[in-house]
Amino acid sequence: MWELLRIFLLALVGLSSIVVMAGIVQETAQQGLGPEHILMLIPLLLPSTLPYTVPATMLFTVAVVYGRLAADNELTALKAAGIPIRVAIWPALLLSLVISAGIFALHYEYIPHTHHRLREMAFNESEEFLYAKLRRDLCFNEPGVNYSIYVREVHGRRLIGPIFKQRNEKGEYVTIISAEEADIHVDLQNKMICVNLILADVIREGNQSYRSDKEPIKIPFPKKLDRIPRARERSIPEILERRVEAEQEEIAKRKLLGTFPSGTNEDLSQRYDYNTIKREVGELRVEIAERPALALGCFFFVLIGCPVAIWFQKSDFLSSFITSFLPIVLVYYPLQMLTKNLGKEELNEHVAMWIGNTVLGVTGLFMLWRLGRR
Repeated sequence: MWELLRIFLLALVGLSSIVVMAGIVQETAQQGLGPEHILMLIPLLLPSTLPYTVPATMLFTVAVVYGRLAADNELTALKAAGIPIRVAIWPALLLSLVISAGIFALHYEYIPHTHHRLREMAFNESEEFLYAKLRRDLCFNEPGVNYSIYVREVHGRRLIGPIFKQRNEKGEYVTIISAEEADIHVDLQNKMICVNLILADVIREGNQSYRSDKEPIKIPFPKKLDRIPRARERSIPEILERRVEAEQEEIAKRKLLGTFPSGTNEDLSQRYDYNTIKREVGELRVEIAERPALALGCFFFVLIGCPVAIWFQKSDFLSSFITSFLPIVLVYYPLQMLTKNLGKEELNEHVAMWIGNTVLGVTGLFMLWRLGRR
């Protein structure tokens, strides 16, 4: 048990550090954010990676420990002394169950809470994100947003030589403003982005043009920032509560289908609303079934990893780990992604999310049985 714990903790720190350095730090640095923002993002993003990094780390741990035990003939000595192999394996199974319980406890409320705090941070730090993007790209022109800002330079909080363009629903420019300088302020309470353009030349729809010493522009937050929380951002009690509400809405909208002539705008809008709420119900159901299945994946990884490491009898932990992990990468994860999509519409969500674990469990038990026989 001590050997398993020691290697597991070391490997988890190493793998988590790689994920943070290769993913979070690089991405935030490319976005032009400073070290203070990186330090704020790491505690919020790191917990969400644990359900995926911990099972791989546990598989690596059993590959190291049991591969070395088999290579050094320690398991052969146990067998010769009349001690069954399962006595040597139960510490790994027990540790994996404890870790699985810990992952599920984190998924119960803490991990969704970090997702929620990350969304709040996007609101609270949206002004910094805007300045960072303008400082890096010298423009803000996002798809789905009906305005764009181009600048020549950014000095602190001053935008030098800004050009502001606003489009209508057809994609036609209705306002074009060029100015000497500008500054941006985000009104979190009213969810507005306020752009103050100084010494501005304004051209509006209908060829209306004039010059202004100070031209204030107020823009609503992009819709992608102002949205309903997704299933992964909710704790389990919140998911259960929202699922009841969403299912009632789904039933009510299903009854309304067909009340308008087919093909009319009212009918299309009604069907769009129904499909939206149906999709949300599917996501909520799959999320509530996925969390325990994902947490217990650690246990089923160990069921596969222990017999494979013992059979190969290699002290070379890397080859044991790759031999155990390749079938999981090629079978388990693709199966999980496929059944997750099917569970939203066609399959029962609990059946869908436990198919991958069932395949690993049956295979692992068979391998342990064969190992005991040999």
